[in-house]
Amino acid sequence: MKRRLIGLGMLLSACGAEQQDPQCVVARAVSDGSTGSFAVTYSLKPGQNPALACTRLKSEAVGLQKYLSQDPAAKDTVAVRSGSLGTLLRTEAARVDASVSIANAVGTLETEAPGPDNFCEVPVLSPERVVLTATPDAIAQDLTYEWSGLRIYNTPDIPGTQFIANLRYTANGCTAEFTARGIWPVVSCATSSTVRTPDESKCDPYADPPTRLRGSGINPSFPVKCDPVALICVLTGEVPSVP
Repeated sequence: MKRRLIGLGMLLSACGAEQQDPQCVVARAVSDGSTGSFAVTYSLKPGQNPALACTRLKSEAVGLQKYLSQDPAAKDTVAVRSGSLGTLLRTEAARVDASVSIANAVGTLETEAPGPDNFCEVPVLSPERVVLTATPDAIAQDLTYEWSGLRIYNTPDIPGTQFIANLRYTANGCTAEFTARGIWPVVSCATSSTVRTPDESKCDPYADPPTRLRGSGINPSFPVKCDPVALICVLTGEVPSVP
């Protein structure tokens, strides 16, 4: 079944148009982890063993995309892809076991409009998985992201640009559970393309001429910092972080 995409641009209306009823939207994203995705942090849930390697999941770009159903009787869906898995699919294509790898997690958007708490709900999603075969120069890998309880915040000020979700992450048999919090867009806070050190000023939403001619593009109401490892601007507060 063919589906068409909906993004943040759907929020824009022509001058003089009648006001639309609120709808569940997702800020337009690019699922390969490039600019336009959500900057996501992972908080380890209580009861996990922090000594395990799989509990050290780093912040990353995660792509979300809403798909409109052409069947009036069917609900819309949301697809999710982690930036790290997207990178592996692209850079290790020759090693990907296509028989078991699944590029995107997909779930049903249960509501057409935000609920009383302004969240749009995707309770259940299929897993996304990448399996890489071993070569003389590289070991086999089996990575799975199991998302659930995806909640996307929608208001006129925050139109689908924050989300929170549960994540069960499995890396080569090691499993850990996280709370994921994401904001749109992904903004690099590396000093430069060659000097990979944190530059906190790049997360500032406001311009500061002549040093900084434009702001980060991040909603000024979002409390953010430069993640010193991922070198992207990430949320420091809860979801929702509202004005």
